[in-house]
Amino acid sequence: MTRHHNRLKNSSLDRLTAGKTARSLRLADQYRMVRHGDVARRMGLHKRGHHPNFHRGRVSPKYTHHCFKHRYWGPSLFAGIHWYPRWSPWVQWSWGYGCNPYWDPRPIYCRPVFYAPAPAWVYWETPVWTPLPVVASGTWVDLPPVMISDPRSDLQLVAVRFVDPGHPDKKLGPRYRVWFRNNGNRPISRPFDVMLFAGNEERLAADMPQAGVRVTAIGAGEVQSVDIRLPIEVYATGRDAQGNPTPFSVLQVLVDAAEEIAETTKANNGASLAPADVLPIDPAAFELEPIAAKSGSEVLLAGEGFGPQPGRILLVVGGEEIDAEILGWYDLGVRFTMPKLMPARMAEAKVIVVRGDGAAANPLKITVLPN
Repeated sequence: MTRHHNRLKNSSLDRLTAGKTARSLRLADQYRMVRHGDVARRMGLHKRGHHPNFHRGRVSPKYTHHCFKHRYWGPSLFAGIHWYPRWSPWVQWSWGYGCNPYWDPRPIYCRPVFYAPAPAWVYWETPVWTPLPVVASGTWVDLPPVMISDPRSDLQLVAVRFVDPGHPDKKLGPRYRVWFRNNGNRPISRPFDVMLFAGNEERLAADMPQAGVRVTAIGAGEVQSVDIRLPIEVYATGRDAQGNPTPFSVLQVLVDAAEEIAETTKANNGASLAPADVLPIDPAAFELEPIAAKSGSEVLLAGEGFGPQPGRILLVVGGEEIDAEILGWYDLGVRFTMPKLMPARMAEAKVIVVRGDGAAANPLKITVLPN
């Protein structure tokens, strides 16, 4: 993303951001703000809800043939029942895509660090949490520095974002990204746990569905993020009046869950959140398959933060904006058909995924082959 920011600063993306759709999306503003992330929150896109001006593109009439209806228990922005793709080769490809460390389009603050799983939590009486900064699920952008001189450390939970809801076909639960900061003036080299818990009350209990990672170290003043996937059992933590399973209503987040770090305060180590209040991560596009295609051929795209319902797939060719037909869509991937461009010779195009709320992913380059 930083590379795209620099290109925009050098006016090399002017053609990409000058079109009618790009202007309606405020694409230039989105790419300027992307250096630190949290763009959708800063632009207020999370406040749109099911707005009639949601950006929805061309959807194939066969879109629902390989989908099933399923309730989306993610951010309130996308609350409801949506068509979700069955587990299939294209879903598996995009689901398991690992970002090449030399080409990760996400800003550095949004790249999760991968750690080993944390052990089961041992109960202790947690304090009353201080609110997260700016919004209910917090932010890591433009936080005032809190450097302490106390020989003890201070770990602070700063934000939580929703990544994907999991997949029923593979018995996978929801994944969240958690940001935390070391407010101390010295690094923490002793391992500590970051945990998620799912339940229906704000009181933590050791037998709640849980998952976590074991962080090995964090530098002085550093902000890190980690991804944690909860077990699918979190979608059946209660029962409604008819006896049907209901999902968790409270997400608990806890940094230094085993109290291994001597800190000045524990009150900023956790939060109790309604899952609907946790904002989605910004969309990011990782890879195309293939990277060269003819008009009418099928293309797969892997990424994250796309949401559960079709937005738009925008191809920009020589300054012209063209909507591609969408064959499949979910939080981590998109399947679409190359529009009938029919160039006389090879041409370069940019592919931009636009989420329903108008949040746009970074552009990916594709070569349009002559038919």
